[in-house]
Amino acid sequence: MKQPLLVIFLLFTLTGHSQKKAADSIPFQKEILFKFTSLIAPTGLITYGILGIKNDPIKQWDIDLRTRLQPDRAKISIDDYALFLPIAAVYGLNLSGIEGRNNLLDRTVILGTSTLFMYASVNLIKNNTNIRRPSGRSQSSFPSGHTAISFMAAEFLHQEYGHVSPWYSIAGYAVAATTGFLRVYNDKHWFSDVAAGAGIGILSAKMAYWLHPLIKNVIFKNRTKKRESRVQLNVTPLYTGSELLLAASINF
Repeated sequence: MKQPLLVIFLLFTLTGHSQKKAADSIPFQKEILFKFTSLIAPTGLITYGILGIKNDPIKQWDIDLRTRLQPDRAKISIDDYALFLPIAAVYGLNLSGIEGRNNLLDRTVILGTSTLFMYASVNLIKNNTNIRRPSGRSQSSFPSGHTAISFMAAEFLHQEYGHVSPWYSIAGYAVAATTGFLRVYNDKHWFSDVAAGAGIGILSAKMAYWLHPLIKNVIFKNRTKKRESRVQLNVTPLYTGSELLLAASINF
């Protein structure tokens, strides 16, 4: 099961080498500005998932889809590993010399912020919904945490390297969609769980990019100013009537 994951990761890296020159010449906006249109896809997915809790037609669709996928067949467990591939691809591409939207520190802060939003949202909803899994093993089905992680990772890859080549975005979201499908196929989640998880993951990553300039200014800018102002040299000219002098003072 791990061999296909290795192949996909190598494809990310090899494609990155072929796009290196193009990346150097493509202008792009480093900061991601908030746009209401960016909310359409994630909020639509989350809304669909929430409606699935009480809406009979959506609940019936969940049941019908589970029946069609025949959950008694052999399970495929790569969904436990594939969800992290887009994140590994971001750092792997950077190590191979392909520059992304942000430097190592900034992208790591963004990833940490995305993960914080995602985990807080998923756990808060899970603890207040208590939806039983299709297999009946627990009541933590809604939303799908695996799917949330995978779509957060896909959006992370899209934001960092989508300007280099759209194939990075396509590959990242293909991995995320496969992870979501396998959560249903393996009888771990209903389709509405997966839809809500996908929306939460995408929105968490987008929020992290929108808020990063503020986080950077509040946390890191003040430290930079302190380092810069630690040593100050002031030079003042003085005239005594017969001589021109320079008075110097150093503040630590």
